[in-house]
Amino acid sequence: MFAGLDFGTSNCSIAVMENGHPVLLPLEDGKTRLPSSLFIEHGMSAPAIITDEALGAQIAALKNEQDKTLSLTQEQLVNIARKQLRKAHRLHNAGDQRAQSIVQALAANGDVIFGEEAELMHISDPESGFYIKSPKSFLGADINATQRAVFTTIVEKMLAFIKQETESLKHNELSQIMIGRPVNFHGLLGKDGNKQALSIINSAAEKVGFKEIQFLMEPVAAAYDYERQLSEDKLVLILDLGGGTTDCSMIKVGPSYVKLIDRQDCILSHTGKRIGGIDLDNKLALMALMPEFGKNTVLNNGLPVPNHLFKQAVTVNDVAAQQEFNGRITGKDIEEYCRISPNPKLNRLKALRDGKYGLRVSRSAEQAKILLSDNEDIRLALHYIEQGFEVPITRSQLSDAIADELSKFERLMKEAIQQAGATPDVLYVTGGTAMSPVVQHWINSVFPGLEIVIGDHFGSVTSGLTTHAQRIFTG
Repeated sequence: MFAGLDFGTSNCSIAVMENGHPVLLPLEDGKTRLPSSLFIEHGMSAPAIITDEALGAQIAALKNEQDKTLSLTQEQLVNIARKQLRKAHRLHNAGDQRAQSIVQALAANGDVIFGEEAELMHISDPESGFYIKSPKSFLGADINATQRAVFTTIVEKMLAFIKQETESLKHNELSQIMIGRPVNFHGLLGKDGNKQALSIINSAAEKVGFKEIQFLMEPVAAAYDYERQLSEDKLVLILDLGGGTTDCSMIKVGPSYVKLIDRQDCILSHTGKRIGGIDLDNKLALMALMPEFGKNTVLNNGLPVPNHLFKQAVTVNDVAAQQEFNGRITGKDIEEYCRISPNPKLNRLKALRDGKYGLRVSRSAEQAKILLSDNEDIRLALHYIEQGFEVPITRSQLSDAIADELSKFERLMKEAIQQAGATPDVLYVTGGTAMSPVVQHWINSVFPGLEIVIGDHFGSVTSGLTTHAQRIFTG
């Protein structure tokens, strides 16, 4: 069996072909998006072994909850039941052995929690285990041999989980996989970083049992998904606004090209930058939330509180920044700033750091971005920081906060057009970041006369990967 896999910075999704169409499969709680996160508890337990008998009993129990399961498919029920069985196993089989490091935890091959459940475990008790968010962000970075081994194992764990869930739903071995890749991975190593990232993913995919592994540029995959609906040829500019990267491609699509196995001559340009939805969330948190945590405070000695502290507090996808912010020296510095500060808001920064609430603040900023899609202004509750604490945020604040990032997206698009030496017939937009009305308004302002098509924000790349997988693996 073959499939297309979007191994994303923010989310992962996988699809198979059914009746000639790509179909995304449920990976967590019946949903097709699995947040790119994992959590390993200190008290490690062996992974659950799920028998057909136990699974059948759990599905039957779910079906008895008529109101909740009435609209669920059989595959969604299987996915939900498997998660419930894994959770029950963990609760009754917590190990006595405690891992002292992420290296030890990974080497023990114990139970691993994935997705939204992993995020919630970390939020509820940050000290109870090891949490990794967006591992894809680090694959192209300047990492040493030990770090590379750690991230390779993390990717193995995630790919093995996705493969196992797919096989449990389709009752077939998944041996051929088409994996999406950005134009450029996160990191400062350029082509060497891209090569390193692809090597890590390929090595992990081989380790978990994939027999044929292919990679495809994510914006090209989005173009192949768009192509399935065309009755005439188009020159399309693809804008893929992902969680960690933004990619653009100019590509010829349509009936004249759809049966070609080798599409290289159809691809006129590629551009990409290591910036995406997570960066927008971080920027909104910095600009709209951090002033309520003491940002821009001048101390009694006339000196400002260093601005980098507030940036570190919200940049949850930067390991070095988080390590420094959570370090002992930073803790002592913040205590001293609170002592000599005329601004009581600075105590909230201390509460954020002491409670390890960085991820929760980032999630709150993301939630604010989502809420501002339907509202011009909101009040964002941050009661976990301080009882009754709410921050008013407007859509215009969001627009101002992410203006620099939007200008970088614009440069990528215009660079792709310039490289191609041609004018696109249509702009096709995909990726979760494009859901924001602020982003959509900006897109319309950049290309006012161009036809703009908004694709499936979270499924276009996966569907395109699966479409191409069919050409390559059955071809």
